[in-house]
Amino acid sequence: MSFTYQQAESLMLHSIRSGRMPHAILLTGTQAAGTHRLVLALAGELNGAAAESVEALRHPMCRVLRPSSKTRRILIEDVRGTEPFLALKAEEGATKLVVMLDADRMMEEAANAFLKTLEEPPPQTLIILVTEQPSRLLTTILSRCVRLNLRETDTGLHLSEVQRLFLPAVAAALRGMGSDVAALGLRTDIQALLAERKEAISDQLNAAVKAEAKEIAAGTDIKDWEAQQKDATAALIETEYLAEREQMMELLSLCLGQAVLLASHAPDVQPLTPEINRLAQNLPVEDLLRRMRALEALRSNINFNVNEQLALDAALIDIIGTPL
Repeated sequence: MSFTYQQAESLMLHSIRSGRMPHAILLTGTQAAGTHRLVLALAGELNGAAAESVEALRHPMCRVLRPSSKTRRILIEDVRGTEPFLALKAEEGATKLVVMLDADRMMEEAANAFLKTLEEPPPQTLIILVTEQPSRLLTTILSRCVRLNLRETDTGLHLSEVQRLFLPAVAAALRGMGSDVAALGLRTDIQALLAERKEAISDQLNAAVKAEAKEIAAGTDIKDWEAQQKDATAALIETEYLAEREQMMELLSLCLGQAVLLASHAPDVQPLTPEINRLAQNLPVEDLLRRMRALEALRSNINFNVNEQLALDAALIDIIGTPL
């Protein structure tokens, strides 16, 4: 889900002041959406630091990494340069803050070195990665960060067709949150809707290709155009299917995100379904954020050709049911 700047700031300040600050945050979005502004707000909240820009941030408890070198890449030397700072003990009442701008520009060696820090974060430390292109980051890095997607304007919510069809199943799962039965029920609903949508997409695209082939055959000497397009049509069907599957996952993320905002007393939240209000009242923010991280891990896995059914089976218990 995406947040306005005000919603993201409210959520993060609540997390800090309630003692539930994550050790790593991934801020995605443009500078105009408020990513840099949020970094400065958190630096001020944690350490009383102030600056006109993130690049100008200077404070004993703050470090800022940005692409350097002639290729504008973040090198392993840049990452290792923060290690002595991270090894220090934070000042009383302060938090060691490491900010990485354009995090997607980490070289592979740098990313692998940085992953070790994320796996074993030092105490009293907050790491903030900022990027407009999170898909370029290692999935192992994505899975270890609380992700906040910032949008430039609050244009309201507009659900796609598949999201409108999926919403009742999500509402039912939220009503049973904490139950493995609800998790298994959602898996069944997801698989049934995906099968239905794939068949509908296939019928629609095949019909369009057939009609186009008929027109081509009538006007040219090409009689096997439909057969020639077989592989391209199959690829297009798969692309449309994956896009609708991602829209379903985005809807589930949106509902959980709205619950997080409501539980954090963020303003101007209009929940898509009443179950989201009840969820916010019954579960702490920390638990909701953990479930969102499990959902982000699922989205990463199924986008990298992990078996869809196995991925759903493994993840939905953590997202909806009772995690081990």
